[in-house]
Amino acid sequence: MKTRIKQLRMEKHYTQEYLAIKIGANQTALSRIECGLSTPDADLIVRLSNAFHVSADYILCLTDQRVSYGKTEEKNIGSNCRYQTQITLLQKLNPVQRIRLQHFLESISGLY
Repeated sequence: MKTRIKQLRMEKHYTQEYLAIKIGANQTALSRIECGLSTPDADLIVRLSNAFHVSADYILCLTDQRVSYGKTEEKNIGSNCRYQTQITLLQKLNPVQRIRLQHFLESISGLY
């Protein structure tokens, strides 16, 4: 597991300090985990898997498959298609339309 976490961190070009901040952990604790001197708890494994976008099983070296596709992921794939459609529509707006949309969104969220 220690090499898997370090490998993922290096792939992302994260320092231990940056990763610690990103996941809300202690840099020394990450160092100890990467050196094999301690083992991360379940909460930290979940935060690491979210930060690296891999499954907890991959972090734990239970599989070599980085992401498992279950029902939740299938729903997310559908959501990604919907978001892509929205992004395409937003890209078609001219600058004035984008400003108006931004004001509208701010007004309905109570920020404007």
